[in-house]
Amino acid sequence: MGLSDLGGAVSWGETKTLLEEAASDPSTVLGAALAGWAYPATTPELIGLIAQIGNPRASKRLLPWALENPRRKKTVATAEEVAEATAALEDGIVFST
Repeated sequence: MGLSDLGGAVSWGETKTLLEEAASDPSTVLGAALAGWAYPATTPELIGLIAQIGNPRASKRLLPWALENPRRKKTVATAEEVAEATAALEDGIVFST
C-alpha cells in the first residue's frame, strides 16, 4: 500500500473530494455540524417539515439552524485558558529543516 492509498480503496484525492462535498452539504452529518445545524436535512425534507406544520412561525422554531445543537458544548474558555492553550500549542510546534 502506497502513501496515495487509504486502505487500498480510495486515493487521497478522492478522499479530499468526498470530504469537501460532505462538508458543503448540510444534509450530511458533517455538513450540518459545520453549518451549526442541530440536525442534518435536505431541502425537500425542510420544505416537507414546513408544509406539515402549516404555521410559518412555529416551523421557523423547528428548523435546524434555529434549534440549539445538543452536541455543542456550552462551556466557554476564559481568556486565561485560551492564552495557556495557545502557549502550549506554540511550544509544541517544531519546524524542521
